[in-house]
Amino acid sequence: MIRVAVDALGGDRAPDEIVHGAVDAASAEIQPVLVGPTTLDGHGLPLLESSAVIDMDDHAVDSVRAKPDSSLVRAARAVADGDADAVVSAGNTGAMLAASLLHIHRLPGKGHPR
Repeated sequence: MIRVAVDALGGDRAPDEIVHGAVDAASAEIQPVLVGPTTLDGHGLPLLESSAVIDMDDHAVDSVRAKPDSSLVRAARAVADGDADAVVSAGNTGAMLAASLLHIHRLPGKGHPR
């Protein structure tokens, strides 16, 4: 089973639409793991707690450093920590890239071309 950390607070219609999408995606092959506040109604999906949000207009790198417990950063850390196999966010793209590079890193041999 593939465990996918889902940033439940990322995106324009979060968290409702994100949670509904995760519920729809759940199957025998895919296990969405929501990342958000403890008050989030995950409709039975597993939840990793986070207490902050990176907004769409936040500076990418600064917000990743300043908000280590944001749903976006916590979702990326879930992959790094082995709590998930993949991560997805409809939130701040630059912050997702920064968090992924900081916590997950690049695949070996997949850096910049020389």
